[in-house]
Amino acid sequence: MSKGSAHRKERVIVLMLLGMLMVLVIFFSSLILQTYREYKNFRAREVRIEAKLTQARKEFEQKEAYLARLLEDPEFLERVVRERLGYSRPDELLFRFSDEN
Repeated sequence: MSKGSAHRKERVIVLMLLGMLMVLVIFFSSLILQTYREYKNFRAREVRIEAKLTQARKEFEQKEAYLARLLEDPEFLERVVRERLGYSRPDELLFRFSDEN
């Protein structure tokens, strides 16, 4: 084998190795980019779900306080029953007006 032929073979092998290295770098870069995009999507979804959970907890606390007040405050209970259900005491007379113009 001549010196030029061996040098040419080494160059070809080095170029092939560099080409394979570039292919591997591009492949793993695309995997990392895809994984990062998925992470961002999951993170955004997590933020939305946490916001919904926070809102649901606030609503639950408000309803829990409302129920506690209904059970503990007889005047509040009477007012709610009168307003929502239209109840009255036996000796009272109720007048109902329609909102039609």
